[in-house]
This record gives sequence, structure tokens and C-alpha cells, in this order.
Amino acid sequence: MKLQRLCGAHLHDTLRWSHEARFDGRTLAIAAIGAGVPILAGLAAGRPALGLTIGLGSMLLAGDMPGEAAPQPRPPLGTILLPVLLAVVLATALAPVPGHDVATIALAGFAATFTNYSRPAAIGAIRFIVYFVLNLSLMEGAGAHGGGAALLFGLGALWRAELRIAFRKRGHAPKEVMPAPGRTPTPAQRRIHWRRTLRTLQGWQYPLRLAAGLAAACLVRDLWPAHHFGWIILTVALLTPRQIEHLPVQITQRAIGNLIGVGAVGMILHANPPLAVLGLLAALLATVAPLARAGNYLLYSAVSTPVILLAMDIGKPLEPALLGDRLIATLGGSAIVVAANLAMDRWLCASAA
Repeated sequence: MKLQRLCGAHLHDTLRWSHEARFDGRTLAIAAIGAGVPILAGLAAGRPALGLTIGLGSMLLAGDMPGEAAPQPRPPLGTILLPVLLAVVLATALAPVPGHDVATIALAGFAATFTNYSRPAAIGAIRFIVYFVLNLSLMEGAGAHGGGAALLFGLGALWRAELRIAFRKRGHAPKEVMPAPGRTPTPAQRRIHWRRTLRTLQGWQYPLRLAAGLAAACLVRDLWPAHHFGWIILTVALLTPRQIEHLPVQITQRAIGNLIGVGAVGMILHANPPLAVLGLLAALLATVAPLARAGNYLLYSAVSTPVILLAMDIGKPLEPALLGDRLIATLGGSAIVVAANLAMDRWLCASAA
């Protein structure tokens, strides 16, 4: 009975629509112009991949990174953009280097240590990790034009930032959420606390789980090079939670959402619709995705995954094994994250005994 209640509660949280989700004309306009316009412009110019990559950069800049808690004061725009642009620059520099997986894992693990500094630093570090791995995936998919794909992604982020500034100047600035009362730690106090956490295993639990998960994902990809298992690396980066949970709701939401999104893309590409239809569909999904993020992460994952995959695959011949490989990679990445969580939890319990 207890297990049934736990499963029921988990399913409820997985499917629950957040009552804190609020939509207005400004949010919809920025989403539509930010992602939809570049996608449609690229379609009209006969360069759908170009428009999709810019639209993807705009879509993913919306809001906080998934898994972060409840509304907080919006950080300055520069602190939101900096991790994205840094991820673009480093991915562009590393992608041509042979055997860059070691450097990728080390950089992601190093960035993860900053999640102990403060909540804004945690959001920025997670944003950097996800966009860094995503840009490497985009560049590998684009082949010789990989550097251009990463720069276009960064251009999309800048485009969305410009839109937010423009709408703010027109008097549509969002209402700030007042921080909870209490004394704010000074930078010196934060640095002392950060250094102290890095002297403990608990302070390293997220970087170690992330690095181990990425290493396992790279190993799986390399063991079966004939398959399309690069998607497993991005899955691990997206799903690894900052705090240990044996089966986080976000993993269930992301796994189900990814499966729905990957399956939808496979069926769409198998039907081989005209590029105009693909472009219109991608523009619609990219517009809806930032709105879905606020309500339910499963829905957001199901909506955003096709945009990511279309940006990687549009204009290329559909290989029969592509759909199955990406579905397997999604499940494999989820399993790696859960295994890393369980292993770290046991290590922490053993060290505390």
C-alpha cells in the first residue's frame, strides 16, 4: 500500500500542472517573435537549418533552467547571457580538438562546483553545462559547418535578450518577485562557505555524479559508433539533478517527454512533409515551449525536444535506425542518471557511518 501511494504521488507530481504558471501578452509576444520569426525567416530564405538554430537559441533562453525552484527575483540579463555565450565560445574552441570528451567532462564537472556558491551561480552553472553539451551536439551534427551552428545558437540567445530589453522599454517590464526577508550573505561569506563545501564529499556529490554520468554516456556512444547514441550525452546533462534523488520527478518528466518528442519527430520525418510544413510546426512548438515550461516540465520536454531534433536533423536523409537509437539513448541516459544517484547516495551513507 505504501509503495502504491508513493507511485501515485510520483505520477501525480509528474502530470501536475503548476498553479503558479501565468501567461500574458508580453510572454507570448516574446516567445513568438523570438523563436518563430527566425524559423520562418530561415524557411523563407531557403535556409531552414539556419533559422531553426537561431530559434532554438532563443527558445532555450526563456526562464530559469528546469528543476530550479520557485519564482525568485529575475537576475540581470547579463548574468543570464554570460553562461550561454561562454558555452558557445568554449564549444566552438573544443569541438575540432580530437578526443575532446575528457576536456568536456572536466569543464562540466568544474562548472558544477559553482552550484554550491549561490542560487544565481547554480542557475548559471547548470545553464552553462546544458548549453555547452548541446552546442557540442549541434556542432557534431552540422559537420564542417559546426562552428557556424554554435554561433547561430548564440545569436538566437542575443536576439531574445534584445527582445526582452525592447519590451521592457515599452513599459512591459515583468513584476519582480520580492525576496524572502532575511540577511543576505556577503561575497566574502559566500566564498568561505563555498570553499568549506568543497572540503566535503557532500560538496562534490553533484560534480562527481555529473562527470561520471557524462563519462558513461561517452563510453556508450564510443562502444557502438554505428548507432546514433550522441543524444545520450545531452540526456545525462539535462537530467542529472543538483541534489540527490533516487527517482526525481524531473527525470520521469524528461524521459517521458523526450520519448514523446523523439517519437513525434520520427513519425513526422518518416511522413516526409514539405519543408514549409516542418518550419511552421517548429515555429509553433518553439513558441509554445516557453509557456509550457512554467506549467509542466513533461509537456515542455515533449514540445522542446522536436525543435532540438529538427535543428539537428532537418535537411538530412532519415536513417531507419535513427528513431530507435534516440529512444534507446533517452532511456539509457535516464538509467545512467538514476544509477549515479543511487551509487552516490550509498557512498555518502558509507562515509557518514
